[in-house]
Amino acid sequence: MQVEKPSPPTVRGTRLVPTTNLPDKQRSIFKFPVFNAVQSQCFPTAYESDHNLVVSAPTGSGKTAIMELGILRLIDQLKSGRAKAVYQAPTKSLCSERYRDWQARFAIYGLQCIEMTGDTDFTTLRNVASASIIITTPEKWDSVTRKWKDNAKLMAMIRLFMVDEVHILKDQRGATLEAIVSRMKSVGNNIRFIALSATIPNSEDIASWLTKNQQAHHLPAVREVFDDSFRPVQLKKHIIGYDGPYNPWAFEGALTEEIPRVVAQYSRGKPVMVFCPTKDSTQRTAEKLAESWFASNRRV
Repeated sequence: MQVEKPSPPTVRGTRLVPTTNLPDKQRSIFKFPVFNAVQSQCFPTAYESDHNLVVSAPTGSGKTAIMELGILRLIDQLKSGRAKAVYQAPTKSLCSERYRDWQARFAIYGLQCIEMTGDTDFTTLRNVASASIIITTPEKWDSVTRKWKDNAKLMAMIRLFMVDEVHILKDQRGATLEAIVSRMKSVGNNIRFIALSATIPNSEDIASWLTKNQQAHHLPAVREVFDDSFRPVQLKKHIIGYDGPYNPWAFEGALTEEIPRVVAQYSRGKPVMVFCPTKDSTQRTAEKLAESWFASNRRV
């Protein structure tokens, strides 16, 4: 008697894709039996096509697996040494984390990862030729490819370009990211782009910029947008408005005075993270929180 396997569940209208849809060797890359809703909805584009892809999804929703599906799509070319993948993130710490993870995860394929950041020396640069996955920051890749004709052989092997935290396009460093993506688009090697972020309010503009592929410049890249309901841990948002002095420094000081009260009201005794715009404001906020904590403990 043949027992039918149960159908994968459906979450938020998306039929979850089991990892058994992948070949056995590729399945071992993932440590879970079923892709979540975000990954499953992106699966057809990320793994079953060569289209460019823009994904906006909450932090912690599994966007890294989408890039890994893109790498697996490229795996045959990577094994033959004819192609390379580039992963780009805005910080050295994120690059280092991805390097450690992928160096171990893709070892089963014998793929070599290399990390190129501001700390990279010339010895590491010489090893780029033997690496299959290049992990780098926008500034470092800009310096390597600015005179791209001097690195024509390297540029000719790039087939997948992954941009993490693509929302930095709107920041000061955005000009560098825009320049290198435009440079990679102009090389003419049919490079595939996967761009990810937790916060892209204008993802349709980025999709139009990247285009669907090099043969369909008139069409936008495939775009997948997921709201906060796809968070693995749901968040509650509280928006509090304050009137204050017109002077921005005085207003920031007034807000700092309010932080202990806001923390006491909403933290429920749990750990709290407070984000500050500068080093000085971080120090002032820490001093205010410490002062408040000591004052409340003296009253006990």
